[in-house]
Amino acid sequence: MNIDVFNGDADGIFSLIQLRRYAPVATSQQQLITGVKRDHALLQTITDAQAKDAELWVLDLPFDKNSVALPRLLQQVRHIHYVDHHFTKSRFHHERLTTVFDFSPTVCTGLLVSAHLGYQQHVWALPAAFGDNLFDVAYRDCQALGLSTAQTEQLRELGMLVNYNSYGATVADLHMHPAQLYCQLMAYESPFAVVADNDREAPFLLLQQGYVNDREQARNAQNLEHHQTILAIRLPATAWARRINGSLANELAQEHPDQAILIATENMDGKTYSINLRAPQTNRVGAGSICERYPHGGGRAGAGGINHLPEHELDGLLRIVSDYYSKGSIGNNEKKPISKR
Repeated sequence: MNIDVFNGDADGIFSLIQLRRYAPVATSQQQLITGVKRDHALLQTITDAQAKDAELWVLDLPFDKNSVALPRLLQQVRHIHYVDHHFTKSRFHHERLTTVFDFSPTVCTGLLVSAHLGYQQHVWALPAAFGDNLFDVAYRDCQALGLSTAQTEQLRELGMLVNYNSYGATVADLHMHPAQLYCQLMAYESPFAVVADNDREAPFLLLQQGYVNDREQARNAQNLEHHQTILAIRLPATAWARRINGSLANELAQEHPDQAILIATENMDGKTYSINLRAPQTNRVGAGSICERYPHGGGRAGAGGINHLPEHELDGLLRIVSDYYSKGSIGNNEKKPISKR
């Protein structure tokens, strides 16, 4: 059995699409395990019986969030292949574990998978890069492939929309379950065919309309802080806000490249916020290290998040972010080398 465990965002989905177009497996021999973007500790959901003699691929999920379950699974599986770009402190070696890690702020898991597969499915890696807000890298690779401006824009929008679909407290918030979206996208010959499908039930059109509706709602969002260093916005405890917050953060990061972007979305408990943080595009460092200071926080150099920030700590977080980037600080998670084993 092949067990494919992947982040439900654009990076995770397009990483798996590359892998399974390169190395197809029968549907009857493939088990998909995924969830919303911040549902990271997915390996703990796999039982010993499921893992017995299985081949596992883990894509775009923080190693630290799964390090407790890994030793147990390694006693059962045939092998685990782990590809990711989130900073880790708990990495270890095992004869049944192969890792491909790179924590640089200009890579995503989709790009790592593409390189691992000899770039044979690289066009599918580009929407992953766009979805992870790596616009400079994605535009460069589109140009290197000789893609037209129109084709490049199609890949950008596809990546943004698939990524948008991953944000929510639970999969009930999403327009499509990430596993369902992966299966539908796998049916297309190319990412351009995804965009060209004009059927009313086509995934691209469904997500496009959903994004337009949610983005319109966000136009009335409350500014918490806006000055030279940071743009911070508060969103209400609604499904549309939970869907749009990450994509809105990425969009604002492109529009305000010299400022850190912080989106504070009210959680349903009425006492905490879900935080999306983007480092300035001109200084893509430190977002993950800032968020790691808080329980339920983490990320990478260019982007981070906190799942449950107490309401009374929001002002303090805003000061920390503002001070950090006004001083041009360097985070502790952006100069880690590639690790392959």
